[in-house]
Amino acid sequence: MRVVVNKRVAAFAMGGQQRVTVEILNRLQGVEAIAPAQPLAGLAGHLWEQSILPWKARGCVLWSPSATGPLLHGRQVVTLHDVAFLDVPEFFAPNFVRLYRTLMPMLARRAARVVTVSQFSRQRIAATLGISAAKVDVVANGVSAQFHRHSPDEIARTRAALDLPARYILLQATSDRRKNLARTLAAWRQVCGSLPAEISLVVSGNLGRAHVFGGEAFDINTPRTRALGFVDDQHMGPLMSGAEAFLFPTLYEGFGLPIIEAMACGTPVLTSAATATQEVAGDHALLVDPASEASIGQGILTLCTDPSLRERLAGEGIAHASRFSWDDAARAYERIFAAVAGEPG
Repeated sequence: MRVVVNKRVAAFAMGGQQRVTVEILNRLQGVEAIAPAQPLAGLAGHLWEQSILPWKARGCVLWSPSATGPLLHGRQVVTLHDVAFLDVPEFFAPNFVRLYRTLMPMLARRAARVVTVSQFSRQRIAATLGISAAKVDVVANGVSAQFHRHSPDEIARTRAALDLPARYILLQATSDRRKNLARTLAAWRQVCGSLPAEISLVVSGNLGRAHVFGGEAFDINTPRTRALGFVDDQHMGPLMSGAEAFLFPTLYEGFGLPIIEAMACGTPVLTSAATATQEVAGDHALLVDPASEASIGQGILTLCTDPSLRERLAGEGIAHASRFSWDDAARAYERIFAAVAGEPG
């Protein structure tokens, strides 16, 4: 039985769900990608998935890799990275929550299998969507090829292209309030005066998308802070490699892909002792309480002023990140697709 992939999400700027889709699809043999003739977001995208996609995927195993898919197609594998829209709905726009609160329980029950990326998400999916945990497979994310230790020349080229300061710590955050940007900026304001004057905070990530995440009040005009906005893939690896530390004190994650990407670049990581981030990072990152400005601030101070800690976390992080493979993930998906193809229709 043929396998086809709902590739609608891959038309948009590279984020975690887009990266998973592209990396897995690149490793699957003989799989047809189905996408709209032009990029479709919002209501238009959902209408395409519920009407045209099931007709195009008829008779096939369908993989829907980005939390939505057609209710009329039962022989379907749906990848659901988390259920944040149910666990922390206050972090999303009300219309987004209403749609997914209606769609996702029906889709999870209708699909043949649900795939997620951590044990934390597996437990939350079963608890909130009314399905058995036995129906949910965990397939961890991998590390893409551009995330590795980059040479000084590569770092210098990215530093020049992005007009970066000579020394910086990197915070990856978006307008998604789960990413904890406002609290992390406040923590930085509290501690930056205790750090060497040449160390700056660099913020990467798209600060738009209010239609999904709602609005958040934050002051990016914080001392010694530079906001880059969305950073192209060609620069993300060198940007991470050149940072003295990587900050990801997020409030809620189903996985936390940037954690292992930064580790693969040899950069020590600060992340949250909460949700899936602690599961993914293990003992190889500095863990903080993401709800506490004081905890985040103290973590920043500790990481920036303790070179032996940075060296240890950098070395452990590289080894830890090497355990996360897109090849392994693709083989796991192939086994799931084969099992679904063999089930009675």
